[in-house]
This record gives sequence, structure tokens and C-alpha cells, in this order.
Amino acid sequence: MPQLLSIAVCVSDDVTLSDFITPIEILASLNDGDHPIFGAGMPASSYRVAIEYLAPTMDPVVSVKGRVAPTFNPTLTYADAMASGKQFDVLWVPAGAVDARTIPKEEIAFIAQQAPKAKYVMSVCGGAVQLAFAGVLAGKRATTNKVFYRQIVEATPKDIQWVPKARWVVDGNVWTSSGVAAGSDMALAFVEHLAGREVARFIRGGIEIPEVTEEDDPFAAFHGLV
Repeated sequence: MPQLLSIAVCVSDDVTLSDFITPIEILASLNDGDHPIFGAGMPASSYRVAIEYLAPTMDPVVSVKGRVAPTFNPTLTYADAMASGKQFDVLWVPAGAVDARTIPKEEIAFIAQQAPKAKYVMSVCGGAVQLAFAGVLAGKRATTNKVFYRQIVEATPKDIQWVPKARWVVDGNVWTSSGVAAGSDMALAFVEHLAGREVARFIRGGIEIPEVTEEDDPFAAFHGLV
């Protein structure tokens, strides 16, 4: 019987949609083992996922690109999730507001409540800011979007060991990626970590994302960080 992992995707207004839409589709591909078409030829995986999309309210979430981009309907509020007492296995945190004054307090409170007992805590791009303010990155190595790298390092607690050149960074059970597209690379690496290389290769072949390593980061030089 496959193990079911519960995933909480932590969103709010100003979220970057690409930080979670494609990565979560990648993680949801673990469920394709039960699909007669998409799962045909897929190596056996011992994991399945159940996903909730959390936000401050149940109103449609407006992304960083405004209403010219699609809005997104959450499935649960942070308040209701905390009140329920449910513990999620995985937290997935995309970029949202990067100013501590505008990040929803409910999101920070939820992450701080859940992180100590979560099996994995993961951020993409500026989502590392939410992890930093929730105390998750204290004393840990982490990376983030290189466009805002200097501003994020300056604005966050000084006990974080920011890594300027990395596609993604793993420190214990905390995974952080560089900007946007790096989140999909990290998601595939996470699938390999969970379910093995053959499952990850099968999913990668279906979505046609080239394989890279944690060190494949040309954008650190592009933005003058190395």
C-alpha cells in the first residue's frame, strides 16, 4: 500500500503562480501510478499525494501579475487549518509578498506551527522569505531568487547561511530553490529523493524538463553574485 503524503501549498495575494503550478503537477504525477493511461509503463512508486491550497481567506487569490493572469481558488484557510489541528507532511511555499509588513500574518503563523513536525518544508524563489520570517531557516543553508537575492539577504535574519550559487539547496528536511523555474527542478529532485531515480526519469520524460544538478546555476553569475 503506497504511503500518502499530505501537502500544504501556502499561497496569498501576490503569489507567483509558476512557483507552484508546475511543481505541484510534478508531485501530483506520483498519483499517476493509479491511472490506466498516464501511468502506463510507470515504475512502481511507494508514494501518493493529497494536496490542499491554503490562503488567508477563501477569496480567489490574485497573483503578482494582477488580474491579467489567472486567479486561484484556495481550498482551506490558514485559520481553519490551524484550528483543525491537522499536521501536514510537506509544506510548499511559493513566492508572495517579499516585504515582512505585507506577508499575511496567518501564513507565517501557519508555517511556524507546522514546520517543526513536517517531514519536509520547501520553498521556491522568494518563498524563502516566508520561511525566514517563520524561523524555519535559522542556522540553515538556503537559496532564493537571484534577482532579489541581495535585498532578501539584507532583510532576513542574519543566522541564515544564504547560498548565492545553487539551483536548489537541501539542509536536513528543508529544501529551497532559486527563482521560478528552479522550483520544477527541485520538485523532480524531490520525487527522486522520495520514489527513486526511475520514477523521476519517467515523470521528467513526460513533461520534457532537462535534468540539472543543484550546482547548475548560471543566474548567480548573470546577476553578479559570484
